[in-house]
Amino acid sequence: MPKPLKCDRLLCAVILGLTFFGVVMVFSATTGSADGSMLFVFKQLIAIGVGLLAMRILMFFDYHRLGETRTVFFFLGLVITLLCVVLFASQTANTNRFLRVWFFSIQPSEFAKLAIVLFLAHYLVKRRGRVHDWSTLGTAGLVTTSLCALIVGGRDLGTAVLVMVIALTIFWIAGLSVHYFVITIGAAIALMVSAVLIEPYRMERVTTFMNPEKDLLGAGYQIHQSQIAVATGGWLGQGLMSGKQKMDFLPAAHNDFIFAVICEEMGFLGGAAVVIAFLVILWRGIVIAFRAADPMGRYLATGITAMIVCQAMINLGVVLALLPTKGLPLPFISYGGTAVVTALAASGILLNISQQTE
Repeated sequence: MPKPLKCDRLLCAVILGLTFFGVVMVFSATTGSADGSMLFVFKQLIAIGVGLLAMRILMFFDYHRLGETRTVFFFLGLVITLLCVVLFASQTANTNRFLRVWFFSIQPSEFAKLAIVLFLAHYLVKRRGRVHDWSTLGTAGLVTTSLCALIVGGRDLGTAVLVMVIALTIFWIAGLSVHYFVITIGAAIALMVSAVLIEPYRMERVTTFMNPEKDLLGAGYQIHQSQIAVATGGWLGQGLMSGKQKMDFLPAAHNDFIFAVICEEMGFLGGAAVVIAFLVILWRGIVIAFRAADPMGRYLATGITAMIVCQAMINLGVVLALLPTKGLPLPFISYGGTAVVTALAASGILLNISQQTE
């Protein structure tokens, strides 16, 4: 009788714990909002429900079928189409990043992160042993750059950088030589600098990061309020629901800067617990990748782990004023339906791979 498959229970517990902890923090961070906390919580719970359904299905859906050519190119084509719609809409209606569907907003760039993971895992398996061929690098680079260009066109440089980091991580696991990395990283930095220079608001974010005290009531206001929130939390925090900065002082307290609310209300220990949770995801993700039964599982696990952990590290870096401001939410915790659904769906694939290790 075959042995029943079991997913990585620790990883699953951490993911679910972060997700429902996020609901509590979204409720706390939106206290006093004109729209009311329950509306935000209601929307978040709907997104979590959809995400958990996707996670459950993908946990028991053979991940090899995700690498089929028709599946990969259907999803990639859908994401590119949605990104093009956002790009057109941003030029005509200044909607920026989001598509409005009923009273929900969809952010296609979130799907792009998972799309690049699926595409590169599929493509590198097909080109196994030829990772250094210029045709391999050219095709992979063209797809990655095209996605990044569409995302940047939708005014989302942070997600574009994350997509590039995911792609480089997968190529590293695939065995790409160091000198190719140097060339690719150099080109990526040049493109990123160009993207910053052509948009005044991005240049303002960089100059504010270099000297946040220069304009504390203007460009430096958000990061200054974030630092106040983190600093006033102390070791144990001011107590859940008792934070002050979320009361119209700290912009985006319920999404991009929710970690500042966590630190203010739950202190250093609460913030450290969140960091440890993401380190556990990194640890289990690495273990799953290296124990994967085949290259497809290895590439998928690597890409998904990089997607979740690198985004978390960038978000924490922004909140702690270690990086320039980016519009990246904290995975599983920040308010945002598309982000939660994507993270949970990707986690389902990772948990699927954990059941089929060597």
